[in-house]
Parts: sequence; C-alpha cells; structure tokens
Amino acid sequence: MAVSGRAHLENGDKILLPPSALDTLARMSVEYPMLFSLSSPAGKTTHCGVLEFSAEEGRVYIPFWMMQNLLMSEGSLITIKNVSLPKATFVKFRPQSVDFLDITNPRAVLENSLRKFTCVTVGDIIMIQYIDKNYYLEILEVKPADAVSIIETDCNVDFDEPVGYKESSYAKYENAKAEEKKYTPPPPELQKARAVDPAEEAAAAKAFKPFIGGAQRIDGKPSSSCSSGKESKEGKDTSSSSLVSSSSSGGSTSEPKPVILPRASRIGDKYSKNKTSVSAFTGPA
Repeated sequence: MAVSGRAHLENGDKILLPPSALDTLARMSVEYPMLFSLSSPAGKTTHCGVLEFSAEEGRVYIPFWMMQNLLMSEGSLITIKNVSLPKATFVKFRPQSVDFLDITNPRAVLENSLRKFTCVTVGDIIMIQYIDKNYYLEILEVKPADAVSIIETDCNVDFDEPVGYKESSYAKYENAKAEEKKYTPPPPELQKARAVDPAEEAAAAKAFKPFIGGAQRIDGKPSSSCSSGKESKEGKDTSSSSLVSSSSSGGSTSEPKPVILPRASRIGDKYSKNKTSVSAFTGPA
C-alpha cells in the first residue's frame, strides 16, 4: 500500500519492508546497498531500494507514484526479489509538462533530487519535488541496461523536449528566434559615382539665371542703395577732415579769451543816474 502518514517518503524510491524480510536477507549473500525488483499482477516491473524494515508483517509500503507505474491499488499482491544492478553511465529523461522549463537550472535540481533514488528503470515515470510542486519525468533511455543503479556513480544526463512542447508558447518563441537567426538581410547597395558630361556642364553654364546684376532705376537716377552708399562715404570723408582740422588747430599755443558782456546795475538805474558797468569774471583767463 502507499505510504501512510509519511509524506516525505513520496520523494524517492525507497520502500518499507517487514522485519522478517531482514532476517531472510541476513542469511543470504546479498550485495549492499540492497536493491529489489517489484512485479505486479498486471505484468509491470520496476526497481527500488529499502529505507527501513519497520512495516507490519505481510505488508510493504511503497510510494504512490510507484504504485501508479505498477498499475496497482492498495491491498494488491506484489512480488519482491533482491537483485544486483550495474552502475548507470547514461540516463535520458522527458518531462511530462512544459512547467519543468520554468526551473532556472533543471540539471542542478535533478541532481539534487536523484540523491534520494537508488535505481532507475526504462519506462518508469518518477516524481521529484521542487518549491512545493511535483514534477514528473519519464525515463526514456538508460545505459548499460534497462535497469541501473545510480548510487555513487557519475553518469551523463540528457533531456528530451517536454510533453506538449510543440503546442506551447515556448516552442513558438524558440521557432521565432531560429527564424531570426536564419534571416540574413541583403547587403546595402553601393551608390555609383555619376560620370560628368561636358555637354551638360556647358548647357548648365548657358542656362538662364535670374537676379544676377545690380538694381537700377527707370528714371536713370541712382538707386537708394547707391545714394546711401555715397552719402555714407561722404559722411566718412567729412568726419575725417574735421578730425584732421581739430588736430591741426590743437597744435597752436594761442587760446581764445572769454567774452565779457556788460551788465547794467539795477540799483544804479533806480537810485542813481550814474551808470556803472559791472563785469563778471574780470580775472585772467
């Protein structure tokens, strides 16, 4: 029957046997660690190891996923034999769901989970647990035999695409990436240099070009732009001449004296007939 009250035993391939099985095996020359083959009335066979000899007499406790491989139910009869298996050199697995691809490092997870297993058999579907989730893996290929021991051995591990992978979004994404890698854009076209034709150059030189000459008035008078130019030129000439004259006059030693205007006294006009002139700034210049 399935393991009752020991859920942690589901993650592995070890079973519980009665103490009488240990007495029988002790009188036999068996190899350690002990490995067993389990056969069901349905004709299914698998292999496993033993965890304890603590089951009730006449009973054996096996993981539920192992019962599903054997097509058994609780209370069914089972045949158990002690066997010796070769060391595994190669094992190929196929996940039963695309959810297995969500694992970041599946090889490391599988290596850690297989430490709780003792042997594998072709055709079995084992169960591993990772982050409170169960993942089922089918054993597609095993070397050097159909049933091998994986205890203290170095073997190569390979994965086949999960069941339902072709219809999943993972396959569509991988196909799109493969198509992008296959596509090679065409090389850019190089622009060729244009050959210069002498006839075209001559025609371009003779072609009509508007607004080339200067502006002229109809009445013959110079235009405003010309007159303004002349005026500005004349202004420059006069300013330069004034600067020259000022500089030449500045060189003489004589200085003009200030003009003194006569100023009548109001007091004299009012009280006296004698008029005196009062001049301001009578001092020297």
